[in-house]
Amino acid sequence: MPDLDAPRFTTLLRRSFAASLLTAGGFVCYWTYLAVNQEKLLFDARRRPPRDLPEGIVAYSHTVPGGLFRGYVYHADHEGVRDLLFYLPGRGEDVLETLQYVKWLAPGMGFATFDYRGLGHSDGMPSEAAAVADASQFLLHIRRAFPGVRVHVVGRSLGTGVAIQLADLQDFESLQLITPYDSLLEIVRKRFPLVPLRQLMRHHFDSISHCKKVVQSTKVLLAETDDVVPHECSERLMAAWPGPVSLQTIPGVDHFTIVERPETWQALCDFAQQVPHHPPERIAVHGEKTPPTDHSDTGVALPLPAAR
Repeated sequence: MPDLDAPRFTTLLRRSFAASLLTAGGFVCYWTYLAVNQEKLLFDARRRPPRDLPEGIVAYSHTVPGGLFRGYVYHADHEGVRDLLFYLPGRGEDVLETLQYVKWLAPGMGFATFDYRGLGHSDGMPSEAAAVADASQFLLHIRRAFPGVRVHVVGRSLGTGVAIQLADLQDFESLQLITPYDSLLEIVRKRFPLVPLRQLMRHHFDSISHCKKVVQSTKVLLAETDDVVPHECSERLMAAWPGPVSLQTIPGVDHFTIVERPETWQALCDFAQQVPHHPPERIAVHGEKTPPTDHSDTGVALPLPAAR
């Protein structure tokens, strides 16, 4: 290269180096933002203003760091309740809106659900461990409050990863998974291909690994179209399942609208009621089966009046 072009070459080299540093700095800042805020982003954590509970719903709470975890129970008077769906919601789901669909429950069917920490009306910071611990504690309360009632765990989307882990911690009659995934890490990786997620993500929800110990009768409900959890992700999970899995696809729905159709609720109720009755193992209070350990949870259950 002629000496006359050396200054220009040096300038171009410096600009290229500066651009590379700027790009690298942008990636680092973006990765740092994802790492710091991943709990809120992963759970779509949004608080909602106080409002009255729907008719027939009573509230539950236990203490967590920063306040209260809140759950909701339908048919809390126990009258005529033979089976109860324990519903673990999806990412950012407004469960008080979901509760409007309890009108489609079969006779004799109860229902319970909750807000993850930091979502809806629950306080605290969401996490994978906290979600499993809170679900286990709430379920233990339900089993004590509804003696003799058969409990069926239903997980939706994000909640399927919680439900599968719950199956190894508590006894219940059946497990139903709405649009489940094999691993949340893999789902997120497809959306963020340039992010080192395995190093950054603290909450993998690796359902394939956790499903190995599931013994409950299991059913999977898929939406006809699903751009959030592709069918192949659900199929990989079912292929890894340790036992038989019933499968039903709800026509004319997608990942979000599947819970808005009476066919979905009928399918949930039908499967729950058809599961053969068997005496559940004694619920652990003194060590037979212990709830998950979440060292940030105080483990105190409190009655809570209707939200104001």
